[in-house]
Amino acid sequence: MIGKSTYEHHGLYYDELFPTLPKSWRRARLRLARQALPNIESVCELGCGTARTAVEFARQGLRVYGVDLSASMLKIARQKILRARVPVRLIRADMRTFRLPEPVDLVSSEWGVVNHVPHRADLLKVAKAVALALRPGGYFLFDVNHQPVFEKVWIATHVKKTPKIFWLQQGGWDARRRRGWQKMTWFVRQRTGLWKRYDEAGEEVEWSTHEIRRTLRKAGFDRIRAHDYMALTSRAGPPAGLRGLKTLFMARKRAVPKPPK
Repeated sequence: MIGKSTYEHHGLYYDELFPTLPKSWRRARLRLARQALPNIESVCELGCGTARTAVEFARQGLRVYGVDLSASMLKIARQKILRARVPVRLIRADMRTFRLPEPVDLVSSEWGVVNHVPHRADLLKVAKAVALALRPGGYFLFDVNHQPVFEKVWIATHVKKTPKIFWLQQGGWDARRRRGWQKMTWFVRQRTGLWKRYDEAGEEVEWSTHEIRRTLRKAGFDRIRAHDYMALTSRAGPPAGLRGLKTLFMARKRAVPKPPK
């Protein structure tokens, strides 16, 4: 995460509260990237968090980099990589300015990471940084949350609990600023048996699909594919009322630079 959002405690306990990604997410990702994945040898997981997907890529024999700004997320990621005994190189960096030691075939970013930039104009900075990280003809695979997520999903109070943690989240939509917001409260059981409270907050910037397409083209991408997330999860199509929550994008860095006008 970047900007003023505070997700350090979220990182420490993320895997305990969310031990696996939804199967629907993997299904959607594979349907969108099916043709490109067999030709990929190297990948960067941008906003890798606790390295769940980075480890998954490494187990497939790929060269893997993981980039994130959260120190607590990367702490957990290092422990996970050591346990898995897979080669993943972690880099602490801002997604607007990150650099890799070598160009990769794929930059993957999942579960609304790109929404976490502080300013609307930062989307172009992220797209340009990703383009620099890719070889010509490489792919950028990512998802973006849209306004209905904040209005329909975040507005509810979400509760998760384990023997060690009690977690509440509630958010909403700021129409004037076109941002989703969320507040999280954590109660963590200490060794003494007492509970300690932590509070965190964050925001997500919202863009339309048209704005994202335009930004990707400015950054040097073509063959831009955009699919409704819920439509990708089921061949029967999204359930009523759930279309437009999230879009998955896959864009190719131009193999040949576009000639100047």
